[in-house]
Amino acid sequence: MRDLVVECPVRLTASNRDELRLLYADLHDHYARRDARDGTRTTLHFVWAAPLDAERFGATYADQRHVFQASRPVLNSVRRLQETNRRLSGCAQPGGASLVT
Repeated sequence: MRDLVVECPVRLTASNRDELRLLYADLHDHYARRDARDGTRTTLHFVWAAPLDAERFGATYADQRHVFQASRPVLNSVRRLQETNRRLSGCAQPGGASLVT
């Protein structure tokens, strides 16, 4: 089984927790189907734009645990806003990986 890592650049705000829950559910469903079809195991890496409010992050992290449970590995990290904006604009990731899978 091949292991894949998919970076998901995200911004956490006071008003987008419900949208993030929907995103987590959509990602869970999509990668569960794709991994079963392709024989892969995808790790989702959420890359948060800094600064990151600890209380909001704790709430969305709890949402991640609820949606993904043990179905797939999930990573979280913080990146400076300028670097995140550069990646969102379509610049290639290190190693030539695409932002879109």
